[in-house]
Amino acid sequence: MGYSLEKDIGKGKFLESGTFNVGGYDWSIKYYPNGHSTAENDYASVFIYLKSDEAQNVKAQPSFAILNQNGDLLLKQLTAGVNNFDKKNDGFGFPNFQRRSAFESHIKDDCFVIRCIVTVFKVFPVQVEPAVPLPVPAADKQQLSYLLEAGYGADVTFEVKGQTFNAHKCILAMRSQVFRAQFFGPLKEKSDAIIKIEDMDAPVFEPLLRFIYSETIPEFEEENGSEKKHNTEFAQHLLAAADRYDLERLKKICENILYGSIEKNNVIPLWSLAERHNCTHLKTACLKYIIYIAPPEILSEVIYEA
Repeated sequence: MGYSLEKDIGKGKFLESGTFNVGGYDWSIKYYPNGHSTAENDYASVFIYLKSDEAQNVKAQPSFAILNQNGDLLLKQLTAGVNNFDKKNDGFGFPNFQRRSAFESHIKDDCFVIRCIVTVFKVFPVQVEPAVPLPVPAADKQQLSYLLEAGYGADVTFEVKGQTFNAHKCILAMRSQVFRAQFFGPLKEKSDAIIKIEDMDAPVFEPLLRFIYSETIPEFEEENGSEKKHNTEFAQHLLAAADRYDLERLKKICENILYGSIEKNNVIPLWSLAERHNCTHLKTACLKYIIYIAPPEILSEVIYEA
């Protein structure tokens, strides 16, 4: 542009780019040499607008930079947050884009370039697959459950936050490779003393132990006024415990509970949990919720953490 001819067009006056297409949508840039309003003294402003007539709630993130004629970056690139664009809004960008005195000294031949990079987060009509029901294997669960309750022949004791649990090494080893290595592997426990578990609560260890013996599915529901809802905090702790002791079926049950409990307030912790414990279906469901349903600031937080 002929900068010297355009820089004094007045406060609130703009130059608009031609329409360009990114992600299947039409966009344009408005550049305000003297600022968008009286609040932007000595600053130029820049905004991007969605031009497609029928488009609504398009999630996009714009970045702006000033380049010279050779394409060299004159000043630091600025990136806005992820926003929902439609033709009704006033666009998004930077009222205080750059102080004019900061880049005017770099201009050559009365020209410069505003580069805009637009990242469009596409929304695909993908349906989250329902959780797969898990069949309970045939076993004499009642007798094993009684054996746990009565403690007959127990040969190992766990102490969890002051509470003790008697169990049978052979049953634990049969169901968990972790216990098998602990009791009978090359690095088996050398002492017959009580095994202390410091980093787990008793209300989590007890249902885990009961599941090992009898495949009894823990009670995940809790009262919430007149309704019942899943205790997702308990399910998260139990999932982590199941993963620790390689109890894949219990881990899947917890994953299915959390899969159906995703909401705005827990989607980021659940996504992080799924990432740590390799829960593919839960992670996929969380990401789809973040991209398709959650407010833009949640997507921005995930991008920042990543």
